Amino acid sequence: MDVAKKITQLRTAKKITVNKLANLAGLSQGFVRQIELGKQNPTVESLSLICDALNISLYDFFSEQELPDRQKLIDRLYQNISQLTDDEIAALISITDSMKSGK
Repeated sequence: MDVAKKITQLRTAKKITVNKLANLAGLSQGFVRQIELGKQNPTVESLSLICDALNISLYDFFSEQELPDRQKLIDRLYQNISQLTDDEIAALISITDSMKSGK
């Protein structure tokens, strides 16, 4: 995986500038730029800060699934859930709980 490329893709997909990402992550703009150019490798800590600023988890960052598409699916799921009754939501929670536990 090309970490620099992935950070750049995620940042541009969210329409965030390098400066804004750096500010959100609490890192210097130069450091973030060096990471995106592949001239500097982020530490786990700095990558975690960048992921937090991009509103994704480290797991999602390293996932092979494309995040923008995943976010669209999550948004669609949220829209669908918002139209359900309380009983339907409870049933859906039960289903997703069983999926997480592998039952």
